[in-house]
Amino acid sequence: MFGFGNKGEFPQSQLIPSIIKLGDYLKKGFEHRMNSRVENIEIDKETLEQYIALVTHDWNPIVNGKPIFDDETKKHAVKFIAGIAYNLTKEEEKC
Repeated sequence: MFGFGNKGEFPQSQLIPSIIKLGDYLKKGFEHRMNSRVENIEIDKETLEQYIALVTHDWNPIVNGKPIFDDETKKHAVKFIAGIAYNLTKEEEKC
């Protein structure tokens, strides 16, 4: 049931390390933005994306013997991670 050993089945167990790594990069983005604030530097979303792109440069997860990122997919993953980190660190908007 959970082996996912047959071809054509969703490789859930093989994706777990990539999901954990995604969380690690999200934490790095979060910490980078918060640490910058301590130094009175405000990082915008685009700058945070550049930082995430740098720290993920060698991230190339493989599932079923195939890389799961192409250039466009990796750009979207970086944008996704940076967007979440940015939103988690966004200060409450004043009305």
